[in-house]
Amino acid sequence: MNDPGEFDINQENIDQMFTYECPDSLNIALIGKTGAGKSSFINAFRGLSNSSSDAAEESVGPNAQLVEIKNSKFSHRIHNSEIEIDINFFDSMGFNDQNDTKIDSFLDKIKSEFKISEFDAIVFVTQGRLSKNELEIARMYESKNVMLFFVYNKIDNYLQDQIRKLTGSFKRNLSLDEQYFKNKEKLDELVQSGINTLCKIIDEQNVFESFLNDMKLYDSKLLKNKNYKDKIIKKSIYLITSNSEDFLNPNYSKDGERLKNEIENHLITAKLNNYNINLLDVFSQRVIRYKKKYLFSNLFNGIKLKVFGNTMVNIIPFLDTLIGNIPYINAISEEELVNELKKNFLKQFGIYELQEKLRNEPSSISSNETKIIQLKELMKKIQKDEIINNLELLIQNVNNTRSSNIKAKLKDFITKILPSFGIGLANVGDDLIRFLPSISVKIASGLLAILALLTIPLTAAIYFIFLKISFKKILFRYEEYALVIYELLHEND
Repeated sequence: MNDPGEFDINQENIDQMFTYECPDSLNIALIGKTGAGKSSFINAFRGLSNSSSDAAEESVGPNAQLVEIKNSKFSHRIHNSEIEIDINFFDSMGFNDQNDTKIDSFLDKIKSEFKISEFDAIVFVTQGRLSKNELEIARMYESKNVMLFFVYNKIDNYLQDQIRKLTGSFKRNLSLDEQYFKNKEKLDELVQSGINTLCKIIDEQNVFESFLNDMKLYDSKLLKNKNYKDKIIKKSIYLITSNSEDFLNPNYSKDGERLKNEIENHLITAKLNNYNINLLDVFSQRVIRYKKKYLFSNLFNGIKLKVFGNTMVNIIPFLDTLIGNIPYINAISEEELVNELKKNFLKQFGIYELQEKLRNEPSSISSNETKIIQLKELMKKIQKDEIINNLELLIQNVNNTRSSNIKAKLKDFITKILPSFGIGLANVGDDLIRFLPSISVKIASGLLAILALLTIPLTAAIYFIFLKISFKKILFRYEEYALVIYELLHEND
């Protein structure tokens, strides 16, 4: 921290809390049963045949499940006028329904070997079914904010089998394309049935549990209905063939181009731009769902504040400046700070840029006047939103926090700020217990009554937990607005 006498707040200081380390690669793990086509997928995505010198080797026979950690990485260089980055695919060991292969342990070893803090995405390569092992891994990584892609692979083989069943044979003198179009209606129906089965498995096994739990808390009816949930799951499924010649064939490898575009362009761009959001981009729906977690993690990124010489408490970077003996208020007013923070949150969720377009060039968003009117009404609603505007209460409370009145400020938090967010002490008991195991539910619910008995370090720790809960509530509301705006913009997609 700068010396108090030299400290000067400016836009750069505010922006620091929204800044991420620029990545030099995208790291994607592949998971799938033996024979699902993980290696051929890696090759097809990179435009290589299975016989190319740089191809991932397809494993067959008794050693099909064996993959050495050091040989699991396959890089794909993206280099153009705007982007230069490696996509690193990590091929995991195969498994079957009978064995008890610990794929999660294998993935941990990959991360350790290649010094990866966490994968950016997991691609599950399947031929229509997902094992219990895969579903558990998917659920675990989704909760850790890792993007999931479910690849329904080898659709060409499936179509050939179905053509044989429908017509009695697959004619070698005719291409798959020709025979597909002769039986297109029935084949599409069968393929859709397979996709529906996969969607049902993902839904029933609560793979997107953390996001679905958030859905229950949204106010918007649009985001709470089953159709919305089904659409989220369906968009995570990609129908492809890992035959390199047909990987981008739109006739039956229907999602090959979408998958390649989402990873090579959208996912890379999102990561390089701090997962900032362009709501006009169809892919932004997937990014919105991860933005809140990334932003919340970055806000509470482990910067330490010494509390009265007795303990160390994590604190938000800008709160570090507010709580210290820095004449912060002389450099920028609370109102200006609140406005800057609101503006930055709007930018992070792609709403600010849309506001500017609505104000200056609405036709660039849509030619539908009704839609433009609805979007403008939503923007007004955001501006008046009580939860978002409670940011001012938070800043006022934090700015006045000093060692001499930390308990008074915690009392103010309990009696005024938490209720303004619709949060009661009964709702934060679990959070307190998780971070402070010595706190019981009974103590949590009666915290106000025993406030005078708390030590200063414990008071500060509880105060910090309440700050996290309150900021999460604000970010949650921005996320909900971004998702509603996205649905309005892309309702016919």
